[in-house]
Amino acid sequence: MRKYIFLLTVACCLLAAWPALAGQVQVFEPMAEGMSQRDLRDKARALGFAQAVLDEVQVMLGNKLPESRVALLKEYLLGHAEPFIQGYKVVSSQDFPEGLSLTMDVRVDRRTLRDSLGGMGFFATLSQPQPATVVWPGDLTDEELQALHHLINLTGIAPAEGASPVFTLERGGDKGTWKCRLSYDGQEWLAVNADMAKAWFTLWPRFFDRPAAQSAQTGGETLTVSGWFSPDGVLEFDRVLHGWDGAVQNAQLVAMDMQPSGAGATWTLSVVNRSRLEMLLNSFLPQRGLSFHLAAENRD
Repeated sequence: MRKYIFLLTVACCLLAAWPALAGQVQVFEPMAEGMSQRDLRDKARALGFAQAVLDEVQVMLGNKLPESRVALLKEYLLGHAEPFIQGYKVVSSQDFPEGLSLTMDVRVDRRTLRDSLGGMGFFATLSQPQPATVVWPGDLTDEELQALHHLINLTGIAPAEGASPVFTLERGGDKGTWKCRLSYDGQEWLAVNADMAKAWFTLWPRFFDRPAAQSAQTGGETLTVSGWFSPDGVLEFDRVLHGWDGAVQNAQLVAMDMQPSGAGATWTLSVVNRSRLEMLLNSFLPQRGLSFHLAAENRD
């Protein structure tokens, strides 16, 4: 019964915390010739979703993404942001002859977004691009070729003949579809979609999400914290640590140690912004009587 009451209380707190968990965005969508009011509102809402997701990405990546990739990501999100949206609320809407100004509270699914960013190559290519062979048909229109190059640059791919993996783009058997193939280390994956971007990002997680790629990402650390009176404090800090997306990713609680003097715990994690992480740790832990040690993982 106590467990049920506790879970109900947590659920109520989460619902009550909506404004704190949602981010507010303000966007302006210009009115185009022949556009209906409904179309205008739909485009403004899509722009708001894209901006909200982009804001979360910037935090998760520590604002390290070059401006050129930020612009490409915003363009991509205009048609692909909805899978990351948990909910939204219109705060204000004002019509002008020139267009629509819209302010919304938008709640982004940060866990899904974080996982997707890894598969899309953002963490792996943040410091340096990923060499790959990219092959495409010679009959691409200028618009199609531009879309492909946008995906290459967005993902952080450095095309190089003979490099591995090998990505091949072909026209699909059905008119208007794309057939894509990704080959690496004797394996091959296929994707077919009318949306080139969806086909592209169906395949690249096969490469970037493989265990060897994840373990090779820079910033692997272990964090050890001690001084809690009970395991409850460990679990609470675990929740806090997972909220520091701009400083740390992939935090995993791997050990908990109970001693007469108190509880201690160890996490493995990937550091995105070390200075920010150290600032957060120093502002959160010592005032609670806790000590910590952050060090590179032992990969022997």
